[in-house]
Amino acid sequence: MGGFLVDLDALSDAANGIQATMDEMATLRVSDLTLSGDDLGNDQVTQAYGDFVVRWDLGVVNLEKDGDTIIVGLQRCASVYRGTDEAAAQDFRGVISRAAGPDPGMG
Repeated sequence: MGGFLVDLDALSDAANGIQATMDEMATLRVSDLTLSGDDLGNDQVTQAYGDFVVRWDLGVVNLEKDGDTIIVGLQRCASVYRGTDEAAAQDFRGVISRAAGPDPGMG
């Protein structure tokens, strides 16, 4: 028998895990990590560090946007699969609980 299986709990767990990671990331920005020129040693290193922090912070912001998109997609998939499963189960229960009448499979 062919087909596939969707682990709805895994979809939900993935969305929740990404959300937890993003919540942790929101507590500290890369730009909050500051080092002075004295800490870094010279002007070239200080400039390179400043450029790095700006680019890294922008990358983190982009990752957060992507994470939001992924979370929404995973939640929608889980919701659609659950809804489809529930509708199919309800239809099946309706066929099984028929008290009388012709066999619907013989139509």
